[in-house]
Amino acid sequence: MSTAAATSYLDQTLGGVGHTSVPLLLGGVVGRDEAIADAGLSRDEWRAARRRWAADADRLTRAMTWVDPYVDHAEVTISIKDTVDVAGMPTGLGHLTHRHYPPTSADVVRQVQALGLAVVGKAYATELNIGPPEVAVNPAFPDLSPGGSSTGSAVSVAAGISDFALSTDVLGSTRWPATNCGVAGLRTTWDPTRLTGVLPVSPSQDALGFMARTVADLGWLWQRFQPSPPIDRPLVIATVANASTCLPMIADALRRAADTVRDLGFTVTEIELPERSWAVRELAWELCAADVAEVVAEVESRMGLSISAPARASLRPPVDPARRAELMAARTAFAAELPVLLDQAGVDVLLLPVSPTPPKRVVERAGKPTLPKPGDSDYTDRVGYTPVASFAGLPALVQPVRISADHGPLGVQLVGRPAAESVLLHVGARLESALGVHREVADLVARTLVGQS
Repeated sequence: MSTAAATSYLDQTLGGVGHTSVPLLLGGVVGRDEAIADAGLSRDEWRAARRRWAADADRLTRAMTWVDPYVDHAEVTISIKDTVDVAGMPTGLGHLTHRHYPPTSADVVRQVQALGLAVVGKAYATELNIGPPEVAVNPAFPDLSPGGSSTGSAVSVAAGISDFALSTDVLGSTRWPATNCGVAGLRTTWDPTRLTGVLPVSPSQDALGFMARTVADLGWLWQRFQPSPPIDRPLVIATVANASTCLPMIADALRRAADTVRDLGFTVTEIELPERSWAVRELAWELCAADVAEVVAEVESRMGLSISAPARASLRPPVDPARRAELMAARTAFAAELPVLLDQAGVDVLLLPVSPTPPKRVVERAGKPTLPKPGDSDYTDRVGYTPVASFAGLPALVQPVRISADHGPLGVQLVGRPAAESVLLHVGARLESALGVHREVADLVARTLVGQS
């Protein structure tokens, strides 16, 4: 890599902070090795700088619940959500006192380790995935809630503690924290066989998630995790008319994304989902709540622990078997119907907001249950748009498209067909390159963390 190319990499990564190592520490994986070499940093110098940065960033953000003191920070690194087992590391399930030490790692952890990623440690998760996010600090926007339940996963990536994070996503547990912290987050296609060694709080919808500072990096990882041929055909992207109830700043961010992908040569259209299809978002939450009640009861009984009052506030009364059967039948039907609707409309990707409202401030989110309930004053807001992918078992990618001085990062989500993660990452990387919002986020993180250290 030439000096000019290295400078270009640094400029693309971070504009406002001058010290060479800071842009590298908060930059992407793609192109980093060449940039480190051209910056004149030896591998030992890079390892030492990164170790110091990760320790300071964790001290300031409280992203991690356990850190491996021997991890090689010169490698590509990944943090693991605290509901996912890693042999030799404690799994706490986000609980204040519970710890167990699994003899074997989750299947997905072994996969990423086989790819050469070094596990930094366990990232903070909200209690059994349902407690409010009250520990970790959003590194780019300290006054905004980092979101849950994969809270520490998003914070660890945004803060430069790790390059990637492994998370989970039921109805947005990857997508909300990634959006709130201004990073890229991928919910993968629903596949329960991938969840060995993972605590799924809603097995009927739970999926693995990955986070990175850039979509380009997620594409780099996914190509190694699940190799696929290049995308060489025209793609059609559709906005969803049903989401027009979002607030104006969200609508503006969505328009910016749609206009940009149109300018990039993608075909952009609009569709409207049938009302019964749009209404499944509430069914998704009801099914999740039914699953959660059963999982919590089993975990409390089997592990002899008790969840806290704030986490318990998320629980709804158990549903009877007949209602559960109805919910499962509705999920199965929607999983079959939505791809057919996309086929009929000739659409490859749905472009949606993540939520009708911007990220909540810490004071607004504090103490509130994670799972919304009918009758809550903010129920419609919190149902959001993430369940569309979840109830159908589809992959979804979130990424920031605008930074608002008043509202923080404003993101969008791309929802694709089953097993079409590579399509989402192709579109998302093109959009990211055109907008450059990830550079603004890195700049804000650097200013926040350097200013506090």
